[in-house]
Amino acid sequence: MLYDFNALISNKDIFYEEFISKHTTVIEMNNDLRIQKVLAYYTQIFEILTAPFNVQTLLKQFEDLTQYKISMEIPFAVMINEISWIKSTIIFNNIQKNKNPDIIKILNLFDTIENSIAQVYLLKYLENLISKNNIRRSSLSDLSEKNLIIHYEAHLIWLTNLAQHIKSKDKSKFPELNHTLCAFGKWLHGDGKKTIHNNSKYKELYTIHEKLHHYAQNIYDIIEEKEHSILITYLEKCEIISLSIGTELSLLDQIMINKRITKDTLTGSLNRHALADLFESQYELALATNSHFTLAMCDLDYFKNVNDTYGHLAGDQVLKMFVKIVKKNIRSSDMIIRYGGEEFVIILPTIDKKKGFFILEKIRDEFAQTEVVFDDKIMKATVSMGMMEIKPEKLFHKEFTDEYLMIVDKNLYIAKEDGRNRVKVY
Repeated sequence: MLYDFNALISNKDIFYEEFISKHTTVIEMNNDLRIQKVLAYYTQIFEILTAPFNVQTLLKQFEDLTQYKISMEIPFAVMINEISWIKSTIIFNNIQKNKNPDIIKILNLFDTIENSIAQVYLLKYLENLISKNNIRRSSLSDLSEKNLIIHYEAHLIWLTNLAQHIKSKDKSKFPELNHTLCAFGKWLHGDGKKTIHNNSKYKELYTIHEKLHHYAQNIYDIIEEKEHSILITYLEKCEIISLSIGTELSLLDQIMINKRITKDTLTGSLNRHALADLFESQYELALATNSHFTLAMCDLDYFKNVNDTYGHLAGDQVLKMFVKIVKKNIRSSDMIIRYGGEEFVIILPTIDKKKGFFILEKIRDEFAQTEVVFDDKIMKATVSMGMMEIKPEKLFHKEFTDEYLMIVDKNLYIAKEDGRNRVKVY
């Protein structure tokens, strides 16, 4: 069957230029090669649209473009938005010109294109999800201590099984759809109730886990139909919720670990000997849950002057006050570790750069405003910090701990060089 839209696209150049101006902003504008390649694809697509063509010719061009867009990590929604623009522009431009386009024919053609694109995206998404889940499980297997997070590992297996069944369109031996009967659900409705003492956390886990299985049921209901874009939507929701479960369990795990670790006898912060294990554990958990965390190095400014002027016992009170202020502003799953005399490391799980800076800046400001009274003497001190956000993308190596600590330590040095009493972000 031949299509002919030539009469519907009265000015191909204007149509093309308007499209390009709206839809090339998602490309890295400093990458001329990528821009030129995408433009070449769309040039060919517009040439096809403005001459008689069959659907397979157009589909092939869009599928090739889709593969390239996937390699550029352009989201599915962006690609579909581009196609929708072409479709709606052809229809509405001609209605405004009192032409009478065969709207049903146009809609059917573009529905075919969108579904073809969705199928390409879905298959790639399934391959990536299975691969990422293998990495996530490998990351979890390397943890030296597993508490609640082991139940997240069980749900990663469930999610991988779901992806494999979508890929094969096989409804037999489908992953457990009842949220109370999967491995995680059995634990959550059993021992999980006794283990998770925070009732609001338990209710949150219960609700999101139930919702995850609801989306899995929706997938089961349409898996044999060619509803690829809907499958992508449901599968994305399943992955996001699964990662949320992992994140919540990792935070609960960290609370348990923090309670167990030996504390610094003076300040009550965590002991430096635990730093390497804590960092590795946090890195592995962040990789497994596709999350990030904030790492910071803190050093009290001119602390030697405090000791020399007021004495070491007074200096001890300043150190204890700093740790007290930090603990006041962080969660029980966060970590403050005494790294040296007046140096501390802070680790904030699931916290990105923007929020991490806000928390550290709040700590810095409150500490600078606080008076420490000792032996009828009033003291004030400030702190400098170097911080960074870490988003793991590959399996942990032992040298990572020192490498990342060197980065935040360098930022700390810059903060001091810039005048102290500030937070420097990497």
